[in-house]
Amino acid sequence: MTCFCSKSFAQSNQDNTLKGIIKDSNNEVVDGATLYLKSGIDGQTIKQTLSNKDGNFSFTVKAGTYLIFISYLGTLSYQSELLKLTGNMDVGVITIKTTARSLKEVVIQSSMSKPLVKIEGRKMIYNIEKSITAQGLNGLEALRKTPGVVVNQDNTITLNGASAALVMINGRQTYLQAEELTQLLKSMSASDLKAIEVIKNPSAEYDAAGTGGIVNLVLQKSIAEGFNGTINNGVAFGITLKQNTNLNLNFRKGKFNAFGSYNHNFGHFAMDYDYDRTTNGKVYINSNHDVDKKHTIGSTVGLDYAIDTTKTIGMVMNGNFSSGGGLITPTTNIFDQLTGALLQTLKSESSYPAQRARRYNANLNYRYKGSNRISLDIDADYGIFDAATENLSTNAFYSAEGTFQSSNNFLVANSRNIKLYAVKGDYGFPIGKGRMLTGAKFSEVNAKNVFDQYDANGSVNVIDINLSNTFDYKEQISAGYLKYETPINDALSFDLGVRLEHTHSEGNLLPTEGSSQSATSVVRNYLNVFPTAAITYKTKQEGTYNLSFARRVDRPAYNNLNPFSYPVDELSYWKGNPFLQPQYANTLALQYSYKKTTIAASYTHTSDISSTITEVIKGSIINMVPRNIGFQNNINLTVTQQIRLAKWWNMSLTGIGYRLENKVGTIDYGNYNRSRFAGTINIQQTFNLPSHITAEAIGMVNSKNISGLNTYIRGNSQVDIGLQKNLMHEKATLRIAASDILRKNKIITDTELNNLLLHTTYVGESRQIRLSFTYRFGNTKIKSKDSRQSGLENESQRL
Repeated sequence: MTCFCSKSFAQSNQDNTLKGIIKDSNNEVVDGATLYLKSGIDGQTIKQTLSNKDGNFSFTVKAGTYLIFISYLGTLSYQSELLKLTGNMDVGVITIKTTARSLKEVVIQSSMSKPLVKIEGRKMIYNIEKSITAQGLNGLEALRKTPGVVVNQDNTITLNGASAALVMINGRQTYLQAEELTQLLKSMSASDLKAIEVIKNPSAEYDAAGTGGIVNLVLQKSIAEGFNGTINNGVAFGITLKQNTNLNLNFRKGKFNAFGSYNHNFGHFAMDYDYDRTTNGKVYINSNHDVDKKHTIGSTVGLDYAIDTTKTIGMVMNGNFSSGGGLITPTTNIFDQLTGALLQTLKSESSYPAQRARRYNANLNYRYKGSNRISLDIDADYGIFDAATENLSTNAFYSAEGTFQSSNNFLVANSRNIKLYAVKGDYGFPIGKGRMLTGAKFSEVNAKNVFDQYDANGSVNVIDINLSNTFDYKEQISAGYLKYETPINDALSFDLGVRLEHTHSEGNLLPTEGSSQSATSVVRNYLNVFPTAAITYKTKQEGTYNLSFARRVDRPAYNNLNPFSYPVDELSYWKGNPFLQPQYANTLALQYSYKKTTIAASYTHTSDISSTITEVIKGSIINMVPRNIGFQNNINLTVTQQIRLAKWWNMSLTGIGYRLENKVGTIDYGNYNRSRFAGTINIQQTFNLPSHITAEAIGMVNSKNISGLNTYIRGNSQVDIGLQKNLMHEKATLRIAASDILRKNKIITDTELNNLLLHTTYVGESRQIRLSFTYRFGNTKIKSKDSRQSGLENESQRL
């Protein structure tokens, strides 16, 4: 392990020297190891250096408490105990264990493999790069595997049964809504992801959006010297064959680092869903078969330049694209509720001859990390999202005997264009024993949605000016925050913060020229205060208690404010609500961690909670409208346990139990008070088998729960298995995996609302078998001391 001999000298108020020497297990000095000196109070990196050719290193710092971390050849090789520095200190020889894998290179064999799930401060981290069954998935599918994260049927993302969560990518904002965010995540590859972080109660430096918390997708980034890369090719089969490719390249030389990536997912994805309802004496039995034929492509290029050891500038550009057709074939049988007799049948077909989405984003950043915990981060972002869809819908009614009665065909052409600008700065500096963080941010989003509907019953499509419109939306958010963190003593510390966010928004409904519609404009200005606080206590037995509070917000999605009615089919419409208000959440959380065990409890109160309400109009037509419907209480308990059952068998267990209480209601449907206990169990196991084969088995079970005004979601489950073997002197990896092998991951809901009964069933192509081959090439030796992740750290995006 290590030989740790220290020599303490006379106490001094001046700068002190902390030094030592690094040797390997063969008692030879180690040249080029990266050392991080971190604060023993908050874990912040204060200084960074390399060991020289004689293995020596030194830091010049003030008196205080510190930790030393040593990374060599890409692996964390050493972590010191807490060092109390009162004068010059020589820690002597630190011995790190190394193992020669070949004559050409030396690598580190970590004494403890990285677990699939771990807790770090307020974050739960799902190390998806360690998951065999995650390889070959896209970003959206990877999110579904994260403990506590639920991707709903409408593609909204929630945490632990709470309201909407904020999804970030490398901490950067995309400002996309559920539909656009889905396309972006599908254009990403799980092979690009290093980890998925779940933050239930973020502090003041984070954007306040996301009442359920934050989900952050952390991308891979190489820190090896020279040229290196990874290529992954895979195929998957569920109902049809699919193919995915992922390529990552990196070149690092001296002060320069250039990197890039490319990935694609080609193939068709099928789903089946039913939408049955009973109202006004009739029963509507609806079934749909949906085939999505879009192909997705994603790419990234970036460059970093280290001005000196404290300053770095960089740029990152991303492009994500999807295109292709689609086909939905709905059939609706209409029955008399009393007699059960078939009255009529509606046969429809929705074809998508053209679907495309394009996203471009550019980021410029500057990083300064000076001595004495002074830091400055500046980011500027510019992004464009452009999408268009054409949907030709044919609808034919038939009598119970099968005789044709009538038809109505229409073409919908919908285009969406979003432009965003954001600039942000964060500055940190010491005050007394603690540290002050302060920052400001400005963001602007301009969204334009054009909806044109055409009568397609004749030989020429004719625009219906009364069913066509343009909706322009502009939103500006100005924010600033202060946060102070400080120790009270060696065991107790706290942080206190406040964030101010001013929102100005303007939505304009612009009817097509000649339409009988009236123009509508809704302007809003509101200022919100978001306090945060936390106190941490560390016991002498390595246990840690953390008590935290945060207030957060969910602003309405842009399209949810559009008061226009969109047809889904002849019997179903969706309509926005220009008077929809933001919803706010206050969360109090207590977390206890001890070695491999973490227990967290929280209480969240969400006011003005919004949900889509299904209303009956004109006797048989349903209209889906988002409304503020009341408030919700959520009491949550999460237990995470890492278990080593044998040298070859490790397990990560996450259990989540919560009680939801919805006190909601509408003017038309009255008040409802619904509550229910619910839970999730996620078990991830890894097995080290003979012949250098690794196996993985993951099981997930969700209990019945409630959502929205009055919807019950039935329980579901999923079991995934996978095998992995390294080849070619560990430069290559072969994996085979099967997901949802029992095909139990179905979303089934039941809703009862006065004279309306709804039953929905959604079955996606979750059961697949996947084969992938990964090859790593180029240099893998670590010489760089810059391992930061670029990007707008505290950016977020609207769901």
